[in-house]
Amino acid sequence: MDRTAYFTDALYERSARLTAAICARYGIPKDRAHIIGHYEVPGTDHTDPGPNWDWARYIRLVNFA
Repeated sequence: MDRTAYFTDALYERSARLTAAICARYGIPKDRAHIIGHYEVPGTDHTDPGPNWDWARYIRLVNFA
């Protein structure tokens, strides 16, 4: 997604809560090395979340969810 306006506060917050719950359930560290975008999966053709995703903000929210 290349439209910054698409990434609302609600989207970040709800996604972060979901990611935090998955991390807690499966013992996944809540850091950037373990939480990646689709575009970072080897062999993928996905480009999301895209260059406008604020990873620093997102990881902060995941850690406080």
